[in-house]
This record gives sequence, structure tokens and C-alpha cells, in this order.
Amino acid sequence: MSSTEDNSNFFKRANYDEDYWNNYLAARPEYDQPFYHLVYDYHNRHSGLTTNAHDVGTGPGQVAAELSTHFDKVVASDVNDTHLAVARIRLGSLVTSKKVELRQSSAEGLEQTTPPGSVDLITAAECFPLIDAEKATQAFARMLKPNGTVAVWFYGRPAFAEPAYARQCQPILESILDTAFAKIIKGGGPQQKAAFKRGTDRMASFLDDVEFKSDVWQHVERRKWNPDHAMPFYGQDACDFEITPSSAIGDGEKVVEKKELTFWERQWDITGVRRFVLANLPTFDSNTEGEGTVAKYKELEEAMGGQGAIRKFTWPVVLILASKK
Repeated sequence: MSSTEDNSNFFKRANYDEDYWNNYLAARPEYDQPFYHLVYDYHNRHSGLTTNAHDVGTGPGQVAAELSTHFDKVVASDVNDTHLAVARIRLGSLVTSKKVELRQSSAEGLEQTTPPGSVDLITAAECFPLIDAEKATQAFARMLKPNGTVAVWFYGRPAFAEPAYARQCQPILESILDTAFAKIIKGGGPQQKAAFKRGTDRMASFLDDVEFKSDVWQHVERRKWNPDHAMPFYGQDACDFEITPSSAIGDGEKVVEKKELTFWERQWDITGVRRFVLANLPTFDSNTEGEGTVAKYKELEEAMGGQGAIRKFTWPVVLILASKK
């Protein structure tokens, strides 16, 4: 996105690009069955109904595909039509058989297209820093049946999981990410800048700033993995605003923190690291990498152990579970 474009929807892919989404999924963690079962087990404790599920911000549709194995009907929504085009291809027969319905809508506007009290489970993966959380949770509350579940999760920047390499390698990776994001964050107009400010603060807060009001929600749980690692994909050097985390955790909410360096483990060589960086935003382009970035990748490769060396990575992750009263 150039500095002449001012849009809060900076994650939109302008057109269908199979290579981008292949790289995106290959460079991101895979939500495993133990993780999904945390969601299902919570849902079973409070409702357990499996008629209708709704995946918000579905992107390429991998969460919707998983939900289709547990629910009779799944709606997969996304504000971006190009993302839904990807989901349509990837979900294939699940869409043609109407097991999964694709719907274009913002998270905040879903109540306009969804009957009230009609959904058993809502998932929102890797999208909450991009949306108005207050409006979205209000919409979710109207959509859900009593005791229905909302599950919101987000993962942040990858972290070198091997202590022997983390001390030297992590700062180099973070410098590369800062350089890449600074070109976007510092080049945008006021709408884009406000969206980045909101999203960055939310990531830095581990989504603690997302409020689940006690008169609407119950049994709120916030589960965090590797909370000692920074969650934003970039740091203060990439921003021309101050990063200010905050908290809206209510009385009685359950907070569980766990350091687990094998959580959603990925193993990458330098090519895998570079693929992750380029897949962060659709507007990133390898052709715009400057000499300084190329040199940083070379430095990082050497710190990782040289050509072909493969290192282990983990992620800071937060999962929020809440039941509608």
C-alpha cells in the first residue's frame, strides 16, 4: 500500500493470488487438534450444541474446514471478497454441498446478515487487531444462542525457540521485520495509521484490552502461551506512534499463562524465515528489499548456523473463550 492510499483495511489482497496464500499458510503456524479441542471442550461444558458455527475473518478458510467436522452448518465470513474467492477454491465440495456458506461481511456488521440467537459457536482467528472489538463483540452476543461460545485467538511474531540461538538471532529477525513494516506504517494516511495504532496496541496487550462485559458474558478465560515474548509482528522502531498496551480484564476472569517453547513449533532455514516475512502483509514485495535488508538476511543466516541450517521457532499466542449469558 503506497503512501497515497489511505484505508484501514490494509490486509486486503487486491486480487486472487494462489502463490501468496500458499506461502501465507506455509509460513504460519498450524492450529493443531489439541488446540481446537480446548475450544470444543469449553463449548461442551457450557452449551455443546453443534448445529451452527460461524468463522469470522475466515481468510483462506482453514478454520471453517475444521469446524465443518464438528458442526452441521458453518458460515465463513470475511470483509474481503478476494479472500472469499480463495476460500471458495480451497473449501471446494464443502461450499458446493452447502456444508459451508461463504458470506462477505465485516465482523462488526454480521448481525445485519445473521438472525439473532442462531449461532452455537463463533470463532475469530488472527483478526481481532484489525477490527473494532467493541462493535464486534456486541454483534457476536446478538448472534449467539444463550450459553453459546465465542473463541478468539491470535498469534504474534515468531520467536527462536532454542536459547543457544535466540539471543543472537531474535534481534536480527526483529530488525528485518521493523524495516519491512516501517515502510507501510510510516507511509500511510490517517485512517491507515489509526488502524495500525489500534492493532499494535491490541497485540502488545495480548488482547487484554478486549472487554467482555459481565452483564453479557460469563466464564471468560484468557489462555496465553509464551507471554514473555512480544506479540506485535514489529516493534517501536517501525512505528511513528507510541505503543501503549492496556487491559480490560474483568473481575473473575480466568487467566492462564504457560511458557511452552514447542507450542505450534515450526522449523525453518533462512528461506523459511524470509517467506514468513514476505507473507505478513499482501503488500510486501521481495523486489522492494533494499541492500540493508539483504545484508540482514545474510547476517541472520550465519547466526542461525550457516547455509541450510534449520532452527526451531515458537509463537506467543492468546486464546479467549467466553460464553454468552
